[in-house]
Amino acid sequence: MPLTLATFQDRLNAVEKRIERALKKSLRNRSGLTMIAVTKRQPLAVVQLAYKQGLRCFGESQIQEAAPKVKTGQDDIEWHFIGHLQKNKARKAVVLFSYIHGVDSLSLLQRIDAIAGEERLRPKIFLQVNYALDPDKHGLHPEAAEPVLDAALSMRNVTCVGLMGIPPLSADESKAASYFRGMAALRDDLKKRHADWPGKLSLGMSSDFEQAICAGSDFIRVGTALFGERET
Repeated sequence: MPLTLATFQDRLNAVEKRIERALKKSLRNRSGLTMIAVTKRQPLAVVQLAYKQGLRCFGESQIQEAAPKVKTGQDDIEWHFIGHLQKNKARKAVVLFSYIHGVDSLSLLQRIDAIAGEERLRPKIFLQVNYALDPDKHGLHPEAAEPVLDAALSMRNVTCVGLMGIPPLSADESKAASYFRGMAALRDDLKKRHADWPGKLSLGMSSDFEQAICAGSDFIRVGTALFGERET
């Protein structure tokens, strides 16, 4: 069933209330938090509906699906690539997206930097860290984060803005909160040695963004809570 304006407004209001409760609990300001509306496997009409309601940050995880949405979307939309990026699709990601959240290896980072130089672009990137060493997740091992960050900060064509992580699928509320705190602690440790690095955190999705906000996440990725179940 197509998403109606009334249903979307209700869901958006509910999400904003959850955000406000988490911000109040953590004594944070709303201006420091960005919500990415995840529209993967949603039609272009859903992006347009959300845009009309004031949303400007959208996330996609598949290049082929995202391309027509990005190309036909309004110029003031900020597009975030939030999925696992294969090296052979890195050029399209660099051209289409302002942010790439899943840089999970030094080789992928080097590929993005080279392509960005050729395209005369400068994407913002997050290093994806597999903090829980989950075999079902992509990402750098925590101890590998600093050398890859060092490499990123030395590059001319990318801006490394922070770390991204996803807790194990089996994590309950308490374990998710612990995971997010661990990611924040890793970020804090890295910032001690890289004072000029922004050190933003991309943590939290529809089911756990309150815990992520309380741990200090700067970007939350919200899809199902806004748009309902995705099309197959």
